Formats: sequence, C-alpha cells, structure tokens
Amino acid sequence: MRTQPKKLGLLGGITWHSSIDYERALNEGVNEQLGGNSSADLIVRSYDFQQIATAQSTGDWDGLAATFANDARSLEAAGAQALLICANTMHLVAPQVQAAVSIPLIHMLDVTADAIAKAGLTTVALLGTGYTMRMPFYRDHMAARGIEVIAPDEPDLTAVHDLIYEELARGIIRDEGRDLVLGVTERLLDRGAQGVIACCTEIPLVVTQHDLDVPYFDTVQLHVAAALTFALDD
Repeated sequence: MRTQPKKLGLLGGITWHSSIDYERALNEGVNEQLGGNSSADLIVRSYDFQQIATAQSTGDWDGLAATFANDARSLEAAGAQALLICANTMHLVAPQVQAAVSIPLIHMLDVTADAIAKAGLTTVALLGTGYTMRMPFYRDHMAARGIEVIAPDEPDLTAVHDLIYEELARGIIRDEGRDLVLGVTERLLDRGAQGVIACCTEIPLVVTQHDLDVPYFDTVQLHVAAALTFALDD
C-alpha cells in the first residue's frame, strides 16, 4: 500500500450534499488506512446544481457533455490521476468524459454491476432520477452484464424524481420522503426485484440498507470504495 494517496479529480457531486458525502467518505477512508493526519488528495469541480438541472430539463445533454469533458481536462491538467463523476445520471456523458482525457475514469455503473454480480443477483430495482429511470443508458449498461433493472411505474417514477429534485437536492429530509421511497421499493420487490440500487446519490439520505431485508447497493459507497482502492494501491 502507498504511504501517500494518488490524486483524484471529482466532477461533482452534482448537488453539494452529495459532494460533502463523497469528500467525507474519501477522506475518512484514506485516514482509516494510512492513519496519522493522512487525508485524500482531491481536486473538486463543484457545480451550481440549478444550471445542471435546467440543462437536464431542457434536454441539453450535448452541452452538459461538453462542460463535463472540458472540466475533466482541467482536472487532468491540475494533476488528477483518475476521475470520478459523482452522480449516476451524469454517467450518461461518461463516454465523452473518458474520451477527453488520458487518465482513467472510475465508472460508477461498472463498480455497481460488479457488486450486483458478486451478490449473485440478476434482477434489481432502480431508484434514481427520472432521467436515469427512463433513459436506456443505465438499463443497457447493466444488461450488458446480464443484470435486469426494474424501474417504477407511474405515478411512482415521477414521485421519486420530484422528491429528489424538490426536496433531497435542497437538503429537505422528511419522514414522508422515506415512506414514499420505501413504498415504491416494496412495489418493485413485488414485481420480482431481488435487490435495490440506490442509483441517485441522494437516495441514501432517506433509505439505507438498515431499512430493507434485501441487498441494497449504495452507489456512492461502492464508487468511493473503488476510488480508495485506486488511490491507495501501488
């Protein structure tokens, strides 16, 4: 193991709440393994979420891809040795980000698929933004690994999306939000899901493994674990 962590470049989190969660987890993970006053070596591109949300709602994914690719180049130029896109939905532009740099992109969907496969599951529930649940990129990425994902039906899908953007992204955590997500999850399990992907970095703010009796895949935790492995391995 290295005595000094490699430098990581973070694109986001896309809300500041998940940015803090990422930075805290990475710093705690480095300190736990290296001890003393060690902490993560990070370069962070923090975003104004209103601008991101507006571009998403108008379908300007090409503009977002260009922004993230340009920011990735800046992080590489500043010395980052690997990149993380700290949001599930924005992995829609992961191919453009990876193409823009010569350093590796630690891909959240890859490490999540690895964990699902290791658990021996083939069908999982998908809880995330409406973009992630409706668009094919997440479903196709998992299908390539032999994993079927089940998204909520309406009106549950819109209800979860609205909860993320109108409450969780603003730091509003209520019991009603937790009850909503648990109810949606129960209906997905009834449809055959064997486990649950928290495929939005804000979902763990209301539901964690402690709330469920089936495997729960917290994409932030999985992403951070893979980043720590990269940062600390020789």
